[in-house]
Amino acid sequence: MTDIFDFSTFPTLTGKGVVLREFQPEDAADLFVWRSDPEVQRYNSEPMWDVRQASQLIEELRAEYAARKGIHWAVTLSGDGRAVGLFGFVSWQRFHHRAEVGYDLRRDYWGRGIASEALGAILRFGFTTMQLNRVEAQTIADNHGSVRLLQRVGFQREGLRRAYSLEDDGTYHDGAIYGLLRRDYDSAGHEV
Repeated sequence: MTDIFDFSTFPTLTGKGVVLREFQPEDAADLFVWRSDPEVQRYNSEPMWDVRQASQLIEELRAEYAARKGIHWAVTLSGDGRAVGLFGFVSWQRFHHRAEVGYDLRRDYWGRGIASEALGAILRFGFTTMQLNRVEAQTIADNHGSVRLLQRVGFQREGLRRAYSLEDDGTYHDGAIYGLLRRDYDSAGHEV
């Protein structure tokens, strides 16, 4: 399959207040801040307990990009190079022109519009440069912040997986599946 873009140079994306760039090994301490926060990881994964885990994750993200299987950006604020979030595409199916989006953000940056701006930047990149036709997202159905974010940028709920995951509260939670098609993204008047 022909490459859609030049993988030799990691794409940097910019928005009004954010810059999305490649994760570097020296970002491990910043990544550890939110990946060790139980509240941030409540619906995501088990919190990290050692900064070496963050270093390992950065290596894995970089390897996934090198293998052309996904792309993950460190979210930074304009003028400040510290990583405050991780947004990216996983499960990239190049033949089918689809990928799944994943994201998390430091808790002290919630509610500032950073997640909407970062997600908007990677969706533009996905629908244009990556030539995606479909972007999927999976979230815990009662993760209201994530659901609002997805709906705000145009995702539609497509399904529900009952009792999908066992969460920290000791109960099973439903998993919601969301999708956004390029035609819906285009018709909503997003910049493409």
